[in-house]
Amino acid sequence: MIKINKLKKSWKKKSLFFLFNLIIILPLVNLKISNANEVTLPNFGFICEDKNKTKKKFEFIFMRNDNDTEDIVFRRINGKFEFIGNVLAKKQGSYVLWEDRIFYRTTDFGWLMDKVTSILQPIILSVGNKLEGFDKIPDKMTCNSRSIYY
Repeated sequence: MIKINKLKKSWKKKSLFFLFNLIIILPLVNLKISNANEVTLPNFGFICEDKNKTKKKFEFIFMRNDNDTEDIVFRRINGKFEFIGNVLAKKQGSYVLWEDRIFYRTTDFGWLMDKVTSILQPIILSVGNKLEGFDKIPDKMTCNSRSIYY
């Protein structure tokens, strides 16, 4: 009878110890798992400024999509980087062409970056309903690669 009581007491101690460890360790494991699934943007991109016409700054960041098949583009809009479209064409060391679905809603609009001269040029890919005026299109801009904070 004494052996059984000792076994019950040791079993209770072990189960309390296990429960205590479970309460302490499980939240830490969940925290690591949840951080692994968060999407973080790279902090290196380029900034272009239209000093003549619109007096606006354009900041872009590129990254691979979830399937790792194509590049997607983010632009800072109202202080946050938002997905604006996909890279349509590129040539290593020469140029990159990407769409911008946010700049115009009814017109297919894009950007062409000459990698040799670092000049960004806005491009109208196709005119839709002609509901929006084209006066907000900036002039060609010279861009700088740099670290971008968000």
